[in-house]
Amino acid sequence: MMHPQTRSSEETRSFYTLNDGLPPKAECSGTACFVASKSMGTSLPHKGGGHERIYCLGKCFSAPASTDDSGVPRIANFSRKSVLVEPLLKHPYQSLDQYTREGGMSALKAALSMDQDAVISEIEKSGLRGRGGAGFPTGIKWRSVAKEKARAKYVVMNGDEGDPGSYIDRFLMEYNPYALIESMIICGHAVGASMGYAYIRAEYPEAIRKFASAAEEMTSAGFLGKGVAGSGFKFDLKVVQGKGSYICGEETALMRSIEGLRPEVSVRPPYPTEKGLFGSPTVIDNVETLANVPWIIRNGHEAYSELGYGKSRGTKLLSLNSLFVNPGIYEVEFGTPLETVFYEIGGGMKHGSIKGVMLGGPLSGLMVPDEFKTRLDYEEIRKTGASLGHGGIIAFDESTGIGDLLEHVATFAADESCGKCTPCRLGTAELSRMFRKDSSSSLDYARFERDVESLATGSLCGLGTGMAEFARSAKIKFSEEVKSCFM
Repeated sequence: MMHPQTRSSEETRSFYTLNDGLPPKAECSGTACFVASKSMGTSLPHKGGGHERIYCLGKCFSAPASTDDSGVPRIANFSRKSVLVEPLLKHPYQSLDQYTREGGMSALKAALSMDQDAVISEIEKSGLRGRGGAGFPTGIKWRSVAKEKARAKYVVMNGDEGDPGSYIDRFLMEYNPYALIESMIICGHAVGASMGYAYIRAEYPEAIRKFASAAEEMTSAGFLGKGVAGSGFKFDLKVVQGKGSYICGEETALMRSIEGLRPEVSVRPPYPTEKGLFGSPTVIDNVETLANVPWIIRNGHEAYSELGYGKSRGTKLLSLNSLFVNPGIYEVEFGTPLETVFYEIGGGMKHGSIKGVMLGGPLSGLMVPDEFKTRLDYEEIRKTGASLGHGGIIAFDESTGIGDLLEHVATFAADESCGKCTPCRLGTAELSRMFRKDSSSSLDYARFERDVESLATGSLCGLGTGMAEFARSAKIKFSEEVKSCFM
């Protein structure tokens, strides 16, 4: 079956900032680079001269960063059992042959010997939840698509890791694309999908190159295409390069981007599991979610579910920004106190002490030192007014003023808003203006509060509501500092 053709237009192209890929020389304007610049007493590049801001290059461990920077982060395991990083500690995989020699593709072969229900049951019983931020049970999503009666179904890997501060997916894709493709094929078998799309952001050119190369190898070896691994199952894969838009991390916008349409957010229901890519039932999982699947199939759901805490089972990758003594990617078991992550694993701050932490990306609530005994757990973190999000951790010190941080985050949200809903389109720009130091308008704290509430109640997706969550958190946890901006 031929997959539908995508469309494009000048209107669609005008939405994006990186239609021609990542420029050879660019500086990052992401939040990790922002707080690093504040700590160093420098400033970030501003939009102008025909150049758009680039909000994250996935190099937060060496911030402030640019495309010229090379190097890799420290990667380590701090869980009782390593699910994800142990293979990466040895080396990045250079070939399919190397991957299969070390046990790769054994999960796919095991899954193909099982019926669809058995594969989905393993994922359900493991307790795996989506690592993209929402923490939705992966098995429920897969089963929902499997139950749908449709001529076509799709599996989509969301590799649009746009939250400034997170670089987890970048290294999973660069170091081991084979495992991710193996997982997509397993998902396709389980839900009855014969086509997959790997959507990877333009800011990760090496990940795009390695993923495309891995797909070619796996096609030649018979793991993609007709008769996957000698079975009667067919699964094709297409790699799609993003064009520079944070909103494409939202699942409905991502699907529209793949279809060649303007990537605006769609109202739900219907959900992608019912009416997704090209109007067909679709599983959309982020990179880290998919990376867990082969381990679960090889080792069984019991081995996975015995790790973790509460409803958060297994392990989580966390990426720490450059202001920590030990920036890097760390595998940590759910239930670990956050103070252990920040002070023992991260080593605390290089300079001064932690003033606050952005745990779920910039569009999420802040955490302050009094809350650091909170466990790494979706539900416990939510009780603090923050969220786990993708697992990118940005700590900042006293050199970062909350007013400056509010202006930076609001400008990011305004730049990246798809513009479809009025509260987000106008509200984020207004918040950015309020905290801009060169603003000539009078500042109105009551107006600030009203705009935040409008964002919270009227926004169509998590970009607007996340901006509200961040502003509310700053207002509560740094109340005097926020109020001082309006005096």
